Amino acid sequence: MKSKIKYQNNANNFNFSSNETWSSFIKSLKLFFSKKLNIFSFSLVIFLIFIAIFAPFLSPHQYDMVNPSNALAPPSLEHLMGTDTTGRDIFSRALHGTTTSLSLALTTIIFGLITGVSLGAIAGYFVGIVDEIIMRIVDVFMSIPGVILALAMVAILGPEPIYLILALSIRRIIQFARVTRGVVLSIKELDYISACHALGMSHLRIIFIHVLPNCIGPIIVLSTVLIGNVILMESTLSFLGLGIQEPTPSWGTMIAKGNEFLTFAPWVSVAPGIFLFTTMIAFNLFGDGIRDHLDPKDKVTT
Repeated sequence: MKSKIKYQNNANNFNFSSNETWSSFIKSLKLFFSKKLNIFSFSLVIFLIFIAIFAPFLSPHQYDMVNPSNALAPPSLEHLMGTDTTGRDIFSRALHGTTTSLSLALTTIIFGLITGVSLGAIAGYFVGIVDEIIMRIVDVFMSIPGVILALAMVAILGPEPIYLILALSIRRIIQFARVTRGVVLSIKELDYISACHALGMSHLRIIFIHVLPNCIGPIIVLSTVLIGNVILMESTLSFLGLGIQEPTPSWGTMIAKGNEFLTFAPWVSVAPGIFLFTTMIAFNLFGDGIRDHLDPKDKVTT
């Protein structure tokens, strides 16, 4: 009977804790959306994700359908953003370019996050020779500008999507590793980590169960901001002819193709440029909003 009562009390405590956590989450969410700029950026991000998922259904034409007799046609009801040099519908290609850019950016961020966070956690936790080796390698890659590093890798390996993701991920791995290492260095000195050592927990369990969950805030902020950065980098590579290759639509490639027609057919470059600009603004504002929301200094002042 006593064990049954004890079990019920534990269950009640667990429910209370769960309800309290959920209530804190809802309160935090309401506080985040109390700012109009956060609502705007979040809505814009959701809208872009919606376009990326449903681009095949939203496109009025096939993105690779060629019609030379209608090349460089100005915007009209049939072609909302005009056509390019081969008569392809620019609006349809820009919509599919959203799918290309977001899928490439998310894949790059996920790969960079997993690798960089793991390296940063190991470097910050195991202070000594391990930390020195990892961080010296990070410093070497940090000394090389991101665009030049990506250009060199794609030029050597080729513009295949897998190599493009690898080239874009190197810089993200470095950034995630540096941020994670800094947070882990401060967390590992806390009392509850010392208690974990006293209980005989393994290093891997301490790192991935007790240390990394407390690094989620900075990692989420960095991931959100870097999505826009990766999209811009991919567009830069495509603009230079080393990114996504035809006929797959890419905003950078579309902008590059319209350079020579800016004086009499500006819509060829302006239309994908609008999509690129909107995406950059959306993710940068959303990332800044999350950063300000998670900043403890901001919470103290408010």
